[in-house]
Amino acid sequence: MSLPIFVVDAFVTERPFTGNPAAVCVMPTGHSEAPGIESRLQGIAAEMNLSETAFVSPLEESEHPSIWSLRWFTPGDEVELCGHATIAAAHALRERGLAPQNDPIIFRTRHRGDLRQTRAGELEEVGLPATPLEEIDDPDPRLFEGLGIEGARVVRTMEDDLVLVLEEAASIENMRPDMRVLGGVKARGIAVTARLDHDPDGAAVVSRYFAPGVSVDEDPVTGSLHASLGLLWRDELGPAFLARQASPRGGLIRVDATRGDEGVVSIAGAARLVLVGAFLG
Repeated sequence: MSLPIFVVDAFVTERPFTGNPAAVCVMPTGHSEAPGIESRLQGIAAEMNLSETAFVSPLEESEHPSIWSLRWFTPGDEVELCGHATIAAAHALRERGLAPQNDPIIFRTRHRGDLRQTRAGELEEVGLPATPLEEIDDPDPRLFEGLGIEGARVVRTMEDDLVLVLEEAASIENMRPDMRVLGGVKARGIAVTARLDHDPDGAAVVSRYFAPGVSVDEDPVTGSLHASLGLLWRDELGPAFLARQASPRGGLIRVDATRGDEGVVSIAGAARLVLVGAFLG
């Protein structure tokens, strides 16, 4: 069976080769939830060899269906949530005329319920689940050793990320982590964040995200992290702000935690369709 497959860069800037690339594979109605399909989805994700591949299939009979099943796979496993691949999936469906151009898309997921995705101008936006952050009073000292810093406030997110809040943005942009040390820390990933002043794009927050424990030294732009950063920074910055992720590729995310008390933080960014093809295997 030939399956349409695309690569989309999510959270891009105006420069090419920015943002976080994800593959998007479109399957016939019901196929992504068929019994025993996991091995095929995992094989496709391994073949694409990007950090995440999103698998979507329509859940209604329509020329432009607005309700889709959505699952995310890394090259090695299925994951419960991926922000940038959700943005990528919506952008691919709209750009290829497979979903409504301006009406909301509902993504039905296995572990995070229904995610409502909308388009605002050139930005793709999705509301992600977010819960209050947990303060860590006695953090693993390998966090500081691996990042080359002396100390910082540390919080844990609902996705089991550890976030370190630093005083200086420059210390984040110039950071050279020791991945061997960080890989021993018990967490999905390790993020660093700080206030950002005088950014040319108006970003108020900068971050980076490292996940050597799951074989990702540095994630280019991390959507799910920014749902938590919305809660972390809203008292200081207000509910809505622009954030920059300072990876080598780099990217921009608009964060809106207006509904944070309801457990939802919206993230939005520009996306770019960069590859169109078909999976023939």
